[in-house]
Amino acid sequence: MEQPGMANGQQGDEGPMGMASVMKEVQELADKFKVEEDEQYISPYAHLEKATVLQEARIFHDPNAVRENPRKCCTVIAQLLHLTNTGQQLSGPEATEVFFGVTKLFMSDDASLRRMVYLFIKDVAETCNPDDVIIVTSCLTKDMTCDVDLYRANALRVLVRIVDA
Repeated sequence: MEQPGMANGQQGDEGPMGMASVMKEVQELADKFKVEEDEQYISPYAHLEKATVLQEARIFHDPNAVRENPRKCCTVIAQLLHLTNTGQQLSGPEATEVFFGVTKLFMSDDASLRRMVYLFIKDVAETCNPDDVIIVTSCLTKDMTCDVDLYRANALRVLVRIVDA
């Protein structure tokens, strides 16, 4: 008696789509995409220099560059966050200068850039002078009354962090 779905003469693992052929194809794909265990992942930010990133952060002061290339600004903020999270803390004056540059990015309508701004302010608020950080509260309170949910939620989180710091 034949099993349902099998043509005459085909048995269990035989045939073009039998279990053995499927397993063989899967094994070939696994071998093709196999990652060597000796290879280690190297972060694209592994060899960042603080001075270089601080130099790149000057883009925040150029409104045309921010408007034309918000992705570059996101990358620079990500690099700054990487530096601070890997133990390369910004000095007080460095943190304050970058902080004020980042606050200028509130003028951008790019959602990804705005998210990065919130992350950066939340992360750096503790290392900046409290008197300087208070200046950003007007931007945050404006965002809390905005129609965009993303802005409201993040502004509230950042404001809480600033008040706690």
